[in-house]
Amino acid sequence: MKNRITLFIFAMMMLFAADTRAAENAADSKKFYEAAVKAQPGNANAHFDLGNVYLMEKRYEDALIHYEKAGRLGLASSRMDSYYFNLSVCYAGLDRMDDAVKSLEECIRINPRHEEARNLLEAYRYKLSP
Repeated sequence: MKNRITLFIFAMMMLFAADTRAAENAADSKKFYEAAVKAQPGNANAHFDLGNVYLMEKRYEDALIHYEKAGRLGLASSRMDSYYFNLSVCYAGLDRMDDAVKSLEECIRINPRHEEARNLLEAYRYKLSP
């Protein structure tokens, strides 16, 4: 029994340490991408990556601004399914469900094998159903 308690405490400490590292890395990433956008405002990837940081923070309006800018600047085609998927999450977070559905449909058109998008689209459609 004592070994189980010790193991449990160790596991909880490891989880806490991982959460702390993730938070520190997110803060570092945010600083890095904010500086990158400031230094290179025409860099689509920097805007996209800063949008990802804001999305993780649930700052949907800020994320949306940077995703849309990345799209206008010509984000690489290899990132377009992620672009539309992330847009949909922002739109849903802002309760713009029709836009969220349209973005997921575009994501799936680009990458028909995007299972997470398919599952989320089903959930969004269910939410919209009367």
